Amino acid sequence: MKTVLSIFFILWILSSGFAQEIPTLQENILLDRENPKYQTSLEKFYKQRSVTRTISPQVLEAEIEDSLYMVGPGDQLGIHVFGEIEVDFLVTVSPEGMVVIPTIGTLNIGKLSLKEAKKKLKDFINTNYHASTIHIDLISMRKFRVYLVGEVANPGTYFAQATDRVSDIIEVGGGLKDWADETNIQIHHRNGRVDTLDILRFYAFGDKDNNPTVDGGDVIYVPAIDLNSPHVIVEWNKEEINETMNTEQFLFQTKYKRKIYRINNNETLIEFLARIAILDNQVELAHIIVKRAGEEISVDLFDEYNKKDKFILKKGDELIVPDIVDKVYVQGEVLNPGAYPYQVNLTANDYIGMSGILEKSKTGNNILVIRAKSGKVLKGGNVIVNKGDIVVVPRKTRESIRDYLSILTPMVSIIISTYSLYLTISNK
Repeated sequence: MKTVLSIFFILWILSSGFAQEIPTLQENILLDRENPKYQTSLEKFYKQRSVTRTISPQVLEAEIEDSLYMVGPGDQLGIHVFGEIEVDFLVTVSPEGMVVIPTIGTLNIGKLSLKEAKKKLKDFINTNYHASTIHIDLISMRKFRVYLVGEVANPGTYFAQATDRVSDIIEVGGGLKDWADETNIQIHHRNGRVDTLDILRFYAFGDKDNNPTVDGGDVIYVPAIDLNSPHVIVEWNKEEINETMNTEQFLFQTKYKRKIYRINNNETLIEFLARIAILDNQVELAHIIVKRAGEEISVDLFDEYNKKDKFILKKGDELIVPDIVDKVYVQGEVLNPGAYPYQVNLTANDYIGMSGILEKSKTGNNILVIRAKSGKVLKGGNVIVNKGDIVVVPRKTRESIRDYLSILTPMVSIIISTYSLYLTISNK
């Protein structure tokens, strides 16, 4: 009886050990980072440089087209044979492009599309498994190295997959520097081909032709702006989202931006602003300022859309893209001077009422409204106030006289006292 129990215990231990050593197809995906090779790889050292942070499920933007996906070292394929004999194989493409299929042999499928590799594998397997149905899936995509250099925050080596795009690599690399020429990014491929792309077209219009997927060994070079080429300087405020300690809450912060952009020949102001994608509902479209040769030119984009001869940018122009001012400013003799939210069709008296009028304040036609756009001064408490206008509440004249007297009275007293003292000393 003890012998039987001992044999059963040994068999149980062996079966448990083998079960742990032979994972299923799905488990192989999950064990990617638990693999001993991962512990000594550069990928572990540069964990923050991997575009794909989670191994399973793989995050894809669409189904992979087998006619476009190129098979390479590290790809895992699941082979399922159905028929009189049913068997599953999990094969990994070797660094030389080979796969080893147990009981059948080895086959080179490197540099083939996934579609071509599937056909080649099926023909190869059919030599041993006649009259069987063979189904082949791409189980796990390979990881490879790409290189990000130039005007980026963190240049260096990054780990990516065949579905990752240039924008993904740039994002993981900390983004572009202010001097980066986003319209002239180069991708140097291993075969010597060089592609040039305008990443701004992707950010502005979703043009994926200017944001292609990457391949192993690609070098992404972000050049600096060539100051000898036509360029302009743009200043604007940008609202950015910063995560707080609670990841479900976000803090919106407005940051001042100043950046150099290359311009195209005869590019209009409207075309340029649309291309660099900085226009939003917070921009004052009616008051874009262009500094040119010491002169300030105010451009109304609403008028520009209807003009035949549109405003053409020139080399060295400086553009100021102001935010919409949605405040009204109350100053002078009020209880709480400061900025108040703009409300449609309110008068100067309305805003004075919000700020609290004082007894010594002037009212009626003595109220001043300074227009934000033109600088023109209007009088009257019934003037309709616009965004950014300044409402000035002056002091009553008698209050001003009283203030002057309060200042002069001590001075006169001091003078009289000094003179009296002088006479006293002189008489002695």
